[in-house]
Amino acid sequence: MTRYLAIGAVMLMLALSCWALWERSEAAAARADQVSEQLDREQLESQRRQLIIDALWHNARRIEQQRQQLADRRARLARLASNRLQHIRELQHENASIQQWADQPLPDRIIRLRQRDAVTGADAYRQSLRDPGSLHASGESSDHQR
Repeated sequence: MTRYLAIGAVMLMLALSCWALWERSEAAAARADQVSEQLDREQLESQRRQLIIDALWHNARRIEQQRQQLADRRARLARLASNRLQHIRELQHENASIQQWADQPLPDRIIRLRQRDAVTGADAYRQSLRDPGSLHASGESSDHQR
């Protein structure tokens, strides 16, 4: 009988060992599933972030191209303005009467015109008409002068 008891004990130990191994394998499979799900989530997040990074790089390249185009345009305009100024100076030196006229100071009324703010719309124009510092015809005095 002790032999049956020993065999029963060994069988019980074997059954308990199998059950423990099965539980461990189930826990490992659950952990593997959990890790796999987390890996999938992180891969999706990584792909989303990569899309954002790609869009930002594309935007940065586009902005840099626009900046370069604007710099080129500015350089062309500066060269054009410089060429025109040089041409005006050449014309002034060619003709003595033009040179004499160009050397004279501007009249006071023209200087006042240049000191006024630019009119940038209908409302600003109406306001400039109401402005007490507006210009008057030659020889006339303003009612608002002090």
